[in-house]
Amino acid sequence: MESEIKQTLKNIGLTKGEVDVYLALLELGLSTTGRITKEANISSSKVYEVLQRLICKGLASYNLENGKHYYSATPVERLVDFLEERKQDLTEGQNEIKKLLPQLENRRKMQKSAEAIIYRGRQGPLIVLNECLEAGKRGVEIVGYGTDEDDWEKHFPAQLSEFIEESKKHKVKSRIIFGKGFMPKNHTAGIRHLPPEYFSPVRTVIYGNKVAIVDFTKPITTIIIEKEEIAKAYMNHFDMLWKLSKK
Repeated sequence: MESEIKQTLKNIGLTKGEVDVYLALLELGLSTTGRITKEANISSSKVYEVLQRLICKGLASYNLENGKHYYSATPVERLVDFLEERKQDLTEGQNEIKKLLPQLENRRKMQKSAEAIIYRGRQGPLIVLNECLEAGKRGVEIVGYGTDEDDWEKHFPAQLSEFIEESKKHKVKSRIIFGKGFMPKNHTAGIRHLPPEYFSPVRTVIYGNKVAIVDFTKPITTIIIEKEEIAKAYMNHFDMLWKLSKK
């Protein structure tokens, strides 16, 4: 239970030191830094800094008696207020970043863009899914082929369901080729099938000037290539497979 409480407090944005000192304050009540240092197992050189951070977050307070500071935790309901304030700060931060995006994008465009980006881990396929949706909303057709089943459906079912719902809403155009007999959840796309000999162990998706190649074997590796000539070559290959495939 103790470890669960600590992890939850960390999850809402407290550091390890803040968690230890906060829990010590709850246990001790009104206390001097000496008792807090011992209970929280924190060095005396750091306890003042941590206490100040907790006070700034509204999770601790102090009294001054005979020239000595006594610290205590504020009512635990203050944790909810702390979360609300964090949420508000994040919303404000989001709005500020959105205002800056055009300027930041202009700076990025001034640099020579990388033709290929490689991602390791689960984030890569989700980036591809998000980019496909954004491209689809702009009227770009999304096409995909490669493995004989839908690896997004296998590894990211919740995110794929959300993608499908958004695709329906925005009438995203897409065509996908799978192995014979496999029926995907994505009924918004045009679906065709090919025999196993046409497939590779990676999934390939083409959208606009981008080609995403995703290897779902561990560790998941995603390569996103942004180059018009390469995207056209992959699209020509897809169109050839599409003509050979069957509904």
